[in-house]
Amino acid sequence: MTKRLFLAVLISATLAISAEGAKYAGDSFSLGAGGRALAMGAATIAGPFDASTVYWNPAGLNYLEGNNLLAMHGETFGSLLNHDFVAFTKLRPDCSCPIKGYGFYLYYLGGNGIKITDVNPQTGRPYAVDNKSHGDFYVGASFSMKPRGKVDLGATIRVLFRDIPSQSGFGASFDAGLLYKAGSSLMLGLSAVDITTGFIKYSNGNTESILPTIKPAISYSRPIGNIMGRLAISGDIKFEGRRKAAQVDMGEISLDSHFGLEISYREILFGRTGLDAGDFTTGLGVRINRLTFDFNYLYNSELDETFRASAGIQF
Repeated sequence: MTKRLFLAVLISATLAISAEGAKYAGDSFSLGAGGRALAMGAATIAGPFDASTVYWNPAGLNYLEGNNLLAMHGETFGSLLNHDFVAFTKLRPDCSCPIKGYGFYLYYLGGNGIKITDVNPQTGRPYAVDNKSHGDFYVGASFSMKPRGKVDLGATIRVLFRDIPSQSGFGASFDAGLLYKAGSSLMLGLSAVDITTGFIKYSNGNTESILPTIKPAISYSRPIGNIMGRLAISGDIKFEGRRKAAQVDMGEISLDSHFGLEISYREILFGRTGLDAGDFTTGLGVRINRLTFDFNYLYNSELDETFRASAGIQF
């Protein structure tokens, strides 16, 4: 079962390479979600998991407990963009039905500052006549299954909406995820984003394709007394020919890496750090009974700093 699913994911991605895709068309939907995951360099495809797993890997729903609600707000690249995320998840471990967990989420990235210009007929110089907002939204519905003891599967259906000054666009996408528990401390993961090739159809009749991204991952955890250490590694394999925009360029195929480390004390206080495609990340977290608060920072040498905070509750 596991081998067949891995093969299906890879075949779907390979076939989609031949589709006409717009480079970077889906980048605004790929900035991540959740203060914990983003502090760990966006490396949490194979764990650790919280309610943001509906975004990263829906198979991780099987590793949550009860009902979870998570909300995040980010000031991305200074005040350039607002980045918001809200998710709800529910696990049904005792249900004999095939779907063990499910969740819903809303993702938003946008802001103001797009200047609409005209040309002064006397000076021939452009000038601003208006200031427009822009935004990318999508709503996701995820579910997870457990076909056998060490394997977890998940899938997400996403509906996309893009609002820019000149036009608007609607689209859809489909993600799939897999986890394999290789040992008590070791987890292997695979997430396929836009596995069937997502699309955005604009009001002017044009359509952009969003080519798949394959994300293999591994996570390792080890307790030492009251301290728990977690290491997470993942990669983004894209098929858009990103060249110098990626860390590793292999023609039409490119790779970006993600590394994350979390150290917790009694699962109450958390310190985190990571590398998100080479950019340094760090953050802190605290868990008080069923409440969690996470804060993270992203440094980018070419853009302003990014600060994001999230809060969650289990009930």
